[in-house]
Amino acid sequence: LYLRVSVQLVWKAKKATSASQTAESALRSYISIIVELTRNKELLRFASRHEIQDRIPGFKVRLGFGLHFGWAIECAIGSQRKIDASYLSPHVNMASRLESATKMFGVAILISEATYQLFSTPVQKKCRLIDRVTFKGSVRPMSIYTYDVPFIRKGGNGGTLSEDVCLDDNDMAHEDFFDTAKPHTSADYRHKFERAVRTYLGRQHGDGADWTEAKRMLGECLVEWPEDGAALKLLEFLQEGGQPDRPGEVPDKWEGYRRLD
Repeated sequence: LYLRVSVQLVWKAKKATSASQTAESALRSYISIIVELTRNKELLRFASRHEIQDRIPGFKVRLGFGLHFGWAIECAIGSQRKIDASYLSPHVNMASRLESATKMFGVAILISEATYQLFSTPVQKKCRLIDRVTFKGSVRPMSIYTYDVPFIRKGGNGGTLSEDVCLDDNDMAHEDFFDTAKPHTSADYRHKFERAVRTYLGRQHGDGADWTEAKRMLGECLVEWPEDGAALKLLEFLQEGGQPDRPGEVPDKWEGYRRLD
């Protein structure tokens, strides 16, 4: 069972703050929220109540985040009886589609190419290329990325963050935050996964795409991390996608990106 509630969050780049700093602040807030969600004792107790587990076995509270950069019109919409403040823009729609796609791609955070390009080089190196796609309503392919949010280390076992780590210190510099909350995947793993993605995508216009080799490379990634949602979802697509009469093979008109409806 999947219960979905969406919330729109907006970050504005002010005069004293660059677009890069604003983009990294948004990502930083997403990471902090997810980490706090996984260690909030009250929320964990609620999710583990037998009334819930009996009706929805294995239920957990999860959040998905889409992060995109662009312009928007800030306005009030509604009627004389009810007025809501909102933002209208194709970029707002794109952020919403990214959020919706997190479940499809098996990740907690999806970052658009436009936002990724705003990050500093150290933060870019901590992100992971997931795919290249077009969303409904757009014709220009974009690369999408994720940030592998670190796990809380409970009882001294597993995870990369201690249980008492503090991530809500507003005075902490971005560099220190991303060093503290570094991805739970290694740089080597992210490089292996990116090679698999680029092998599946091929060069410009899809030339040289090799889905058989990409599937083998993803299999190696899953040996290292069997629960990697992104690898599992992409491997599933490569096994079932392609030509209708030749599932799992590169389509004849493959252009190097996936169309999402």
